[in-house]
Order: sequence, then structure tokens, then C-alpha cells
Amino acid sequence: MRAAVRDGAGAWSNAYPDTLRLDEADAVRPVVMYLTCRRRRWGGEHRYVFLPFDLDASRDGRAQVQADARALAELLAAHGIACVPVRSGPSGGIHLWTACPAGLAPELARTLGQLAERLYPSVDPAPLMNPAAGALRPPGAAHRSGHGHAELDGIEAAAAVAILRRGTRPAAFARLARTLEALAGAPALLGPRAATAGRRSGGSGQQVPPSIARRGPVLRDIDTDEDGHVRLHVPWRPLGSRALQALRRRPEETPGAHQAAVHTVLVRCALAGWTYGQARMLVEDAAAAPALEWLRSSGTADGRRTLHESETERRLTRRWWLAVQEAARLPQRHRGRPRGVEELSDGAAAAADLLARIEAAGTAAWHRPSGPADLAVLRSVAYLMAISGTEEISANVRRLAVLSGRSKSTAALALNRLEADGWTTTTEQATPGACRARRITLATAHVCPEDPHHICAVHDNAAGQRDPAGSDRSDNARPQRGQGDLILSLQTLIVRQQSGLWHRLGHHAGRTLEAIERGVRTPHLTKATGYVTETITGHLAALTAVGLLDPRTAQRTDQVLCDAAAQLGQAGRPAELAVSARVDEECHRWWLAEQEWCAAPRGVKARQADRPDARQTVLPGMDPYERRYPRHPHHSTRRTGTGRADHRTAWEIEAQRIGAAELLAEACEIERRGEVVDPAHLGRSPDHQAGRAGEEAAA
Repeated sequence: MRAAVRDGAGAWSNAYPDTLRLDEADAVRPVVMYLTCRRRRWGGEHRYVFLPFDLDASRDGRAQVQADARALAELLAAHGIACVPVRSGPSGGIHLWTACPAGLAPELARTLGQLAERLYPSVDPAPLMNPAAGALRPPGAAHRSGHGHAELDGIEAAAAVAILRRGTRPAAFARLARTLEALAGAPALLGPRAATAGRRSGGSGQQVPPSIARRGPVLRDIDTDEDGHVRLHVPWRPLGSRALQALRRRPEETPGAHQAAVHTVLVRCALAGWTYGQARMLVEDAAAAPALEWLRSSGTADGRRTLHESETERRLTRRWWLAVQEAARLPQRHRGRPRGVEELSDGAAAAADLLARIEAAGTAAWHRPSGPADLAVLRSVAYLMAISGTEEISANVRRLAVLSGRSKSTAALALNRLEADGWTTTTEQATPGACRARRITLATAHVCPEDPHHICAVHDNAAGQRDPAGSDRSDNARPQRGQGDLILSLQTLIVRQQSGLWHRLGHHAGRTLEAIERGVRTPHLTKATGYVTETITGHLAALTAVGLLDPRTAQRTDQVLCDAAAQLGQAGRPAELAVSARVDEECHRWWLAEQEWCAAPRGVKARQADRPDARQTVLPGMDPYERRYPRHPHHSTRRTGTGRADHRTAWEIEAQRIGAAELLAEACEIERRGEVVDPAHLGRSPDHQAGRAGEEAAA
């Protein structure tokens, strides 16, 4: 620690130049302790192991310190961060000590200090600004005025030591930063005190800068999404070609170039009806969005340095708000208009080309045993390309499985077969430890494998191709329709292929029904599908039995697939797959956190030995992955919770935590309406949110 020295008048100065060992400190000389340390496993950089909030009475008086201390302590507790309150001395200041034995990045600590200062006027962020020299007087240290010491406030020394030794995981502090950022963006939630804090820190809340205000009045309605972020009240659409060009253009390393590129892209996203969450996912994809590099890293003398997640959130929150404000003021000529084929986004154009290549491939690839699964996954890939607006997508196997109506293992095998046949190619391998799926795009060539069942993909849709039904196709690979029509047709294909009906009748029968819906007459079904006459006869009989075909004409009736599936007890199958996918993802994240804890140094695990039980209720703000992962009794000692992992119990716990019953009801309603059941979109309806809020309130 560092010790103070006396000034010319004999009083203790506010400088601490002398270095002391702990056993050399006394109760008379004021000392401060370092808040950071350096570890080899951190690459030799400083990280905060103690994170105290210094509430200084010299800023706004004792009453303000007391009010801020209570509010800040409650906020820390809501995020699962235990703190030790300390009276800093006779002036009335308070220190709220927290700890993070795993080490907190300096960028996150600095962000927490700055945000806390904006919301709580008495907070002095100086100790958190300099990781190399940041220090604060510990409990028991003398005040430099010569009167009083820093004393624990309402807590015993042993309990305080236990709290700081156990500490809190970095994830909790990251969530705290996001909460502080949200509160700082909406000071009305905290009353006049927050407005005072904004003036003190030099901020002015959410005020439109002159450069945007000069554009004139607001011409488009501004709404808020479910997370409280602003967005334009316009229909969503994929980004256009110009927006995608700007997104993929990396800015030059000149002053202001990166910020200008970010603003340009976000304004176009806002005009397209995107939400903050969709923009956040775009920022996370460095390969697809080089123009947004300023939101991921900061420029240094040695290049660019990756930003902490909280700093990225802070930058994106402010820039997104500014982009929406400017987009709302742009002239109406910027409003999205119906676009033709020539204005398709890259993703939609790739999806249209893929559908044309599927038709050009004929029937040989799709009537073999694995054909329907390969075709369904390929159409799901086209659907994701169209709605994302980019040709390179994240191939989340569980999501593709739900969209294709298969299990995750079947979808994974189909992806591998499609790549071997030359339909797709992997641009980035999956990173299981970071919960990142592989990224794929359309292949332009391939090397044929030594497999007798291999059928090469169609890479070029040649002019004059005829589809399997015998109708002439245009020499243009893209269908002559707008982007909205393309997405609508893909949604129709997805709804059909993910129906639970085919789990009883077989997915090959689904291909026969699709041919009938396209207008193919019964005598031509064999040519259109590739199946023999006996197989077609069996399909027609099964489809007629559930009311999908007229028994006299063998034509499609008005019977919907959901009702037909209900006759066979298969209604709700897509909903079950979607909810299972969501629960599987949560269990996977929990298991990764358990593996991270098992790999931690023994000393850190000893300090965190009293982790919450697996079945402990997760309160708002608490990290659900901090709980102990369920385990079977040990095979030799029979001690509970010390044996191999109990994944079945973990699945049941996570299903209850995320509200799987409410998600299932929502997914079943989506299926009943004849819409796409997508696990990535579940849990966003107002009914589900209200149900979860009521359940948490009851708990």
C-alpha cells in the first residue's frame, strides 16, 4: 500500500508517495491500498480485484451521500453484488467496497465509475480511472485530517472479510453496467436527482445535437421496443444493396472516419425498421460488418484494441439513439419503397438463386432417403439468408432443425451432406466455448467425395432449364418478384415442412403434397417428384385419409396442416422442438459456466465454494449460471452433488426458469395461425412477458 507524507505545515497531505508493506502500517499515518493487481493468466495486465464506490460528502453534502449510498447498495444487491459499507471519516463520506477475485477489466471499471457518477452525484470515480495507480483508504485507515478512521458500517470484520474474499463474478458487474447505462439514458426513472447528476458530469441526457436538429421536425413516428430502446414505427425489411455496401466497407484510420461510418450504417438500419437488438447482433459479427469496427475496438498507437462489452453497449446505445433521431427527420423520399428484383438485398438475391438452383437440380437429389431432410435444411438456409439480408449466415443447428422440422442431429448430418455435395461451404468454424455456431455461405465449386450416393450441386442455373413439373423456367435464376413476395413464399415452404404431420406420414409425402399444391396433376406426379407409382399411391391415400386431398379429384382441400396433424396426435410438434431448442441452449451455457469454474485456479474455487444451489430461484439481476450445476451422488463416497453431471435435472431446472410452459403456449398459437415457429423469436410476445413478470412477482 502507499502512505501519506506531511506537508510544510505538519498536516498530512493528499499525496501518498511512500510504499509500505502491510505489517508496516499503523493507525496514525493515512494509507491507501491498490485496487488492481497483475496476473500471468491475465497477460500481465492490471485488473481490478477490488471495486469500491467512493461517495464524497464534499460534492453535495451528507444527505446526498446517505441517499446515494442507499440507492446504490440496493442496485448492487439486485445484481447479486455483495458490498461492504464503510464510513470513510468525519466528513460523512461512505465507501461501498465490492470485490471481483477473477479480475475486472479496467475498461469496465472505468465505465462503472463514470455511469455511477452520472446517476449518483456524490460518487467520485477517480479511484476507478487509473488501473496502474488507482487506490483508496481501506477500512481502519486514518483520515488525513487527523480525526477519525475509516470504519465498517453495521457489519462485523469477519463478515466483511468473507464477503470481499468471496467476491462476485465479472458477469454481474457487466450486467450492472448495462443497467446503469439504461438508467442514464432515461433519467426520468430516477427523478430530479439523476438530472442533477447529468449536469454535474457534463451530460445533458438524451438531447438531440444541433447537427441532427437542423434537419427539421420529426417526420416518422418513433416507438420503443420490448427492451426500452427507440426504433422507427415502420415495417421491418432487410437492408438494401447500398446499405450492405456501406456495412462491408472498412473505414480509413483517419479522425472521425469510424464514427461517421457507424452513423451511416445505423441510420440505414433504423430506416429499415430494425431494432436495437438486431443492430447489436450485427455489431457482434465482425466479418459481416467491418464498418462497425469503432463499436468493437478503439484506436491506439499500436493498432486497435478490443473494447469491453460494457463500453460497446455504451457506444452503441448512444449511437443508435442518434441514428433513430436522424432517420425520423429525413425527408419522406428516403422511406422504403416496393423494390423489384434489381433491388434485392444480397441475402434475398442469394436465397432466390438457391431456390432456382434447387429447382434446376431435378428430382434425383431429393427423392433418395435423405433427400427431404437435405431439401428442408437447404430451404431453411435460404429463409435465414432472406430475412437477414446477407449471404453469409450463422448455421445454428438447433434453429435449422426447428425450421426444417427435424431433430438437431438430423439437421447436423444434412448440413454436412450439403457441404459435401457442394451446396454450401463453411466460412468460419463453430466455437462451442463461446456459443458461436458455424458460419456458412453458398458454394461456387467443390471437390466430389468418394461416396457412391453423391450428387453434385447445381452451381449455375443454365438458360432454358425446365423444372420437374415440365414448365419452362426463365433463363434468369432469380424469380421475377419482389423481396416481400420472396420471403412470403419461403415462409410458406417453412410452415409446410416443419409441420408435425410428416412425423407420422413421412416427409416424402410432404414432397408429394407440395407438388400437388403447385398444380401438378396426378399422372405427372411421378415425373415431378421422382417417386415410383406405388409410392405416389401410398402418399395420396395417406393425404386423403387426413382430409388434405379430395378423394374424387385428388386435389388439395381447404384443410390446414395443423388440423390434419391434430387428427394424428402430432399437433404442437414444431412448438415442442422450438422450446426444446431454447432450453438446450440455456443448459449449454450453464454447462460452459460450470466447465469454466472447474478450470479456475484452486484458490479462486475455494473462495467461491459457497455457490448458490442449482435449484435456487434466480432473482432479477442475478447471473443464472453462477449456480452449481446438478450432479449425481459420487459413485464411491455417495456424497450428494459430487459425482458426474446430471444433465436431465439441469434441463428440467432451466425449463422452469425460462418459462418453457409459456413459451410452448406461444409457439402452439403461432403454429395454429399458420406462421413460422422460430425459436429465436419466442418469448417476445406481451402475453409471455406479462406471464413471466407475474410468476417472478409471485416468487
